[in-house]
Amino acid sequence: MSALPIRPSLPKEQWRRNRLAINIAAALVFSGFTFVMPFLPLYVKDLGVQGEAGIATWAGLLLTIAPLLASLLAPAWGRIGDRYGMKLMIERCAFAMALHWAFFGFATSVYHLLILRIALGLTGGFATLSMPLLVSTTPKDHMSQSIGLLQTVQMISSAVGPIVGGLLADSIGIRKTCMVSAVLAAVALIMIDRLYKDPDAVAAAALGGARERSISFKQAAAIPSFGVMIAVLFFVNFVERSFAPVIPLYILALGTSLRNVAKTAGLIISLGLFAEAVSALILGNRLKRGSPRRLLLWRLAAGALICTPMGLVWAAEQLLVLRLALGLLAGGCMVVMYTLASMVVPKETRGTSFSFLASASLLGAAIGPVAAGVLTHLNIRATFFFNGIVFFLLLLYAWKSIGPAIQAADQASDSRPSIKA
Repeated sequence: MSALPIRPSLPKEQWRRNRLAINIAAALVFSGFTFVMPFLPLYVKDLGVQGEAGIATWAGLLLTIAPLLASLLAPAWGRIGDRYGMKLMIERCAFAMALHWAFFGFATSVYHLLILRIALGLTGGFATLSMPLLVSTTPKDHMSQSIGLLQTVQMISSAVGPIVGGLLADSIGIRKTCMVSAVLAAVALIMIDRLYKDPDAVAAAALGGARERSISFKQAAAIPSFGVMIAVLFFVNFVERSFAPVIPLYILALGTSLRNVAKTAGLIISLGLFAEAVSALILGNRLKRGSPRRLLLWRLAAGALICTPMGLVWAAEQLLVLRLALGLLAGGCMVVMYTLASMVVPKETRGTSFSFLASASLLGAAIGPVAAGVLTHLNIRATFFFNGIVFFLLLLYAWKSIGPAIQAADQASDSRPSIKA
């Protein structure tokens, strides 16, 4: 009954309703995730893990295991989705997340957290489904705008989450904050159920008469520039997620009082993501008239130059300024890659191809925290130096390889290259 007043304001086109459902669900899911996970080292410490390196290692493992499993199982869930509908897949994922967060707040051992993260990974990940869902029903003329909007929603939600999560963690505790995340996932499930509809033959005709069909990774790799997209998406997410298990411990080592660690870490993480969201919006507009290659290379170069000084700071305020600069100057790389993919990937294989790209992003996000945990055994500052090297090597690779990719995108027309079955 409460849905009746908003019904007249809903978009008439089903693809617009699908886009609205995906963006609202993404906002809720990503906010709920960042309510808890940036402060996972503190939760791990409360559960009895001792030592800076041990806490960082456990936090990295817990951050990694779910997206790692989800990225590996994404193709299998995608094939099931082709048979039974992608709506069922994302509803299953949202339901699993609601249960995951609900039980997360009742853990009494770090091993309980590990079991829950493994279970969530086995059910698939929202991040691997949202982009394929979006591109599978979005007309070509609205593709870039829709991709940029979803990226911005994800970043802003992830940015707001640590601020709110830090306040909640300091006021009601991490366990009750997990309950809030569970409620958000449940609301996301309701939004998908009410608004989203799987594409049918009519929708396929509206997209150009091409039906979505599955392809193998080998076939997708034959698409021009696909390897560059995979590399950039993997390593950019690798770097971004590597900060999570380190920043709370880093600012604690820099002299921040224990009772202010959660709020300070949340502020640093959130403002960095806000900066990336601003960068993504600006870059999305500049892509219409600027060179994608030059824009991407400048951002990779900025990442290489900013990450190293982050490991040399002696105050939390300095880390905040550099994290803000990193988001503003190095953000937006994913928007370039997804927009490029929408130009060169055949429209009849967009759903499957984008699922591979999403898997690469999620895999990078999974490995980043583990690498950060391992590097912490060497030194708490080592992660930032390593990330600078990653950006530099990625810059060299993109500089040599991105030219043909951009040329292929610029020359793309309504006639897309076909993939042989």
